[in-house]
Order: sequence, then C-alpha cells, then structure tokens
Amino acid sequence: MNPVEYHYPVIGRKGTGGVFDRLPTETLEKDHPYQFALFILAFAAIQQRPDAFQVMEEPAGTFMEIASIHGRPFIEWAGDRNNDTSTDYSATDKKDTDPVPARFGGYCNHGAVVFPTWHRPYVMLIEQSIGNIADQLAHDIEAKNPHECGVWVKAAKELRFPYWDWAEKDVSENDLPPVLYEDKVEIMDAGGQKQIIDKPLVFLTGQVAYFSKWHRTYRYAVSTANPEGTDLDFIRAFKAGAKDLRSKVAQLFVVNDNEDSALAWDEFSNHTMQSKREMDNFNSGSLEGVHDAVHTLGGGTGHMSAPDYAAFDPLFFLHHSNVDRLLALWEWCYTEYWMESGYEIKGKSYPWTQQLGTYAQVYNAQLLPDGPLQPFRTEQGDYWTSSQARFLHADAYRKYYSYPELAGVKVNQAPMSSDERALARKKLRPTTDNDHPAVPADHAVIPEYRTFAVHVKLLEHAFNGSYSFQLYHKGNDNSASQLIGTVAVFARPDHSPCKACTLRREAGTVIHGVIPIPPALIESIMKSNADGETVATLDQTLAHIKGEFVGKIVDATGSELARAEGGLEAPQVPGHQTTSRNVTPLEISLVSTAVAEHGEDKDRPIYMCDWQHHDGIFSGGWQATHPAVA
Repeated sequence: MNPVEYHYPVIGRKGTGGVFDRLPTETLEKDHPYQFALFILAFAAIQQRPDAFQVMEEPAGTFMEIASIHGRPFIEWAGDRNNDTSTDYSATDKKDTDPVPARFGGYCNHGAVVFPTWHRPYVMLIEQSIGNIADQLAHDIEAKNPHECGVWVKAAKELRFPYWDWAEKDVSENDLPPVLYEDKVEIMDAGGQKQIIDKPLVFLTGQVAYFSKWHRTYRYAVSTANPEGTDLDFIRAFKAGAKDLRSKVAQLFVVNDNEDSALAWDEFSNHTMQSKREMDNFNSGSLEGVHDAVHTLGGGTGHMSAPDYAAFDPLFFLHHSNVDRLLALWEWCYTEYWMESGYEIKGKSYPWTQQLGTYAQVYNAQLLPDGPLQPFRTEQGDYWTSSQARFLHADAYRKYYSYPELAGVKVNQAPMSSDERALARKKLRPTTDNDHPAVPADHAVIPEYRTFAVHVKLLEHAFNGSYSFQLYHKGNDNSASQLIGTVAVFARPDHSPCKACTLRREAGTVIHGVIPIPPALIESIMKSNADGETVATLDQTLAHIKGEFVGKIVDATGSELARAEGGLEAPQVPGHQTTSRNVTPLEISLVSTAVAEHGEDKDRPIYMCDWQHHDGIFSGGWQATHPAVA
C-alpha cells in the first residue's frame, strides 16, 4: 500500500489555444519543419537519451513509465499512485498467477469492447508529455534567438502527436517513410540552420523490455545478443501486407444502418467479439483485428509482436495514433452504435467483461460506458471513462486534437444528418480500397452478383505467443502464388509447461477475423474455370474458389508452421502428419453476401444482405510442417 497518493492527470494539449490536427509523419516532416524538430527533440528527451536535451518533466511522463503502462513490468504507473491496491495484480499472489492463461498484469485492454476507448487517453498521455517538453524547448530557443520570437512557441502549441497511415496507398507502391527506419534525421535548428541527430522513432536503447540480452528494441532480428539491423525485413513485410490492410480498413465501413447498437460496436471494437455465438456471422472485421496485423507486420521477432513489450518500440504510438484516427472516422460515420451497458440476445441481457483481467481489473470485471479506464485520470481526479473518450467534436469531452479532413469528414465537427454520414461511408470505402464496389439500403439487389470473404477463428494461445493465418491464391502456370490476406493473433505467452494447462489454453479465447476476397480475383477464378458453353452453378463456383486457396500458419518470423490445400479435391492429410488439436484453426470458411444499391441515389453506400455460409475451405486437413505443431 502506498503511503502517498499521486495522480498525473491526462489532459492532452489543454491550454495551447485550440484544437489542432494530428498530422501524418511525412506531412509533419515535410511541411511543418519547426513542429517536426520539436517533436523529434522532445521525443528524444522523454526517452532520456544521453545526447538529448535535459529538460524537466514529471517522472510519470517519461517514455519508460508511459511504455510500461501497456504491459511489462506489471507494476503500478508512477502517474497513478493509490492507497487502495486491493484489485491490483501481484506476481506473488496465486489468484493472479495460477489460472491458465494467467491474469494479465499490464493495464491495457485487449479483446474487449473498451479496446478503442482505453487507447485514446493512452495516446493523449504521450502527446501531452511530448507537448510539455516541446513548450519548454520552444521558449528556450526563442529566449536565445529573439529574432525567431513567435515561431517556435507557435509551433509547439500547434504540435500534436503524428500518425503513420499504414493503410495509405503509397505503402504498397513506394517505400515506407524513412523517418520510421533510418537511424539519423535532419531537423530544423535555431537561426534557420539544420542539424542531424539520432532518430528517436526507430528504437529505444537500454535494458528496456526485460529481454535477457537485448539492450535496445528490435523489429525483425535473429536471436543473438547483438543482431544486425533489420530495416529491409520491416519494409518488405509492410509492402507485402499493405493491400490486405487497405482491404481490412475498407471493410470496417460496410456496417449497415439497421444493426443492433451494442452488437455492432462489439464487432467493430475488438477481435474477441464477446457477443458472437457459434452460429453468428461476423462480416466487417474489427478495428483491433486490423491493429493486430500491424503489430505482427511491424514486429517480426521483435518487441512490436509481443503485447507485453510492444509499447517500448516508438513505432507503437505512431501506429496507435492511426488506430485512433480510424476510430474517429468510424464513430463519426456510425454515431448511433455504442457499447451500451451490455448486450441482449433473444431477450436476455449479458454484461461486457474483461475476461483475463488487467493490472487494475480482476478476472471477468464488468465493463461499462462510465466505468474506469485505469490508470488514466482526468483533471478532476476521476478516471477517464469510455463515455468521455468517445467522439472528438465540440460537444464531447475535450481532447484538443483532431485529424485532417478525409472524404469530406472532419472528425471534430459533428455530422449534421444521417445522409451526411451515409455519404461519408460511400466515399471512405473507395478512399481506402478502390477494388470493392460500394453502395446501402431501400435498394435493389444487384442481380447475379455476390462478394466473398473468408471467416477465420483462431485459438489465441495456440502457439503461446503471436502468430498469423495467411490465405494465398495458389497461382497457376501464368501467375505466381499471391498473398490475399492475413489474420494476426497478437498474443502473450503463458509459460506454464503442464499438459492440463495446454488443454485449458486450447479452450480459451477465440480470435475472430475476416479476409475480404478482391472481386477481381473472384472474376479471374471464374473465368479460368469456365468451359465456354455452360454457366457454372453456385456450388461449382464455390468449389472452384475454394480449390484456388492455400492456407498457412506462420510464426512471428514468417516461418511456416502448417499448411492446407483448399477444395474438395485436395488430398487428405495423413493422420501422422496432421496438426495437433490444440493448434488447428477452429474455422476457415467461405462466406458471401448479396449487394443492394439505392434505386435512385447512387451516392448512398451499399447495403450488404443475404449473408450465406459456404462451409470450410480446407476439408483435407492441416499438415504440420514444423515439429512445434505436430
């Protein structure tokens, strides 16, 4: 029990003169050199690098303290010292360590309806800390350079934490922004000069993440004490996965207008989807699912792929700033969908829960809109709530930041009508994915047209850490095998070796994911299987589609662990080569939907209807290609 209470309130950039946009990292660097310089210098300062400016900041605002909130070392944050520790995680308390999987000892909320809202004040916290340092630096620079009075201070007040838009079209077509991986960066200096410094966005130095030998963060690295740099693997991974990320983001905006509020929020907000029953479809994917894919692409064998350590990689916060941007766009388009106080199925009410607990929440703690988002306090001393974290417009709880306009949407200005929101959804889908048709409701079904997707259900703890399912088009004599999409499992390890524990992990949390199949690929498959004389039936078409797919299970390094051939004609995997039951995917199935468009107004978004489940794809079974899965 702490003898003294101390709270470091999360107020964002209050007192800076207004609401200013968080900008893309590239835009900040190119078009706002003074803001970018202050951002880089302040980020280095809160990381307490020996060559950084030595400025005063609360201990709770240092990078090590902020990063430690998310996962390891499972201790109380310096910004929320409390006398009451009755619910806090303890590494010596069997009620926290004996269950399998064990209770989570970090504060972050994953696999729950508060995943998006908890991370919003978290990003505000680092924005606040960097902004406070930027203010000090700006005043010092202007005091020593009076002829630049008003330039640096103004830049500091307008500075907001940037984001990296990993779903932007350029990611697949061009290299990633160098600011994310080059060790040095040139920034503005006083007097119009330039200086080159070590970049604080690439890695964090020191014994930062409780790895036994690594003394800095890595993204892709071999298991040696001093691995070489791995920028090429990092770039290669994102370029390969970029189209899938764009497709997943687009899929978030196909939710229809007439959904149940709480159920729609559950499907959007998290990868566990607590309200989903065995027979329920999940069709739009989740924000957390997209987020998981970026973690595994960005981490490889390194810190970003491990939930307990991910926040120590500076990339984490650029990533989560973009996740928050997608939340802002989605809640603007779907203002009526919300977690509510729980969900209802067939007249029976159920509460939302945090199944595995957190540092401050016991197992299966109830989650409510006005429940605490620990450890983040408001200026009044209460904990932030999901209701307060919701929305960025002027009528919402003040957050002092916004995002640049996209597809006519300015997220800090509330929509005026449902028509305005519908038009925005129509625009957002082509903005993120031009391959999909886009159109919504009082509509006519487009004859003989269906879109296809693959539903994926994976055991969270199958491999005792992060892993992914990858779906490939097998290719033919004229084309190589092509990655269609990925569902990532961003999971913590649980180190208990007992067989009973393995079985309990097997019966644990299920991760849900959706992989949209590009219509152009469906058309190509249908054409390649056409005989020119007869029109294929739906069953024949489904068989052709499934027969073109190959599935792979890969670990965090991208190494293959298991594979499966799609279609009814795929050979049955011999029993001695099959994957063990506790790692085999629970479901990889093909689904389709009809598409309806408005009879008169083609600017209205589409309406997805008549969802049909077309059974599993890999009926021949899964072949273990690595001893770990046999």
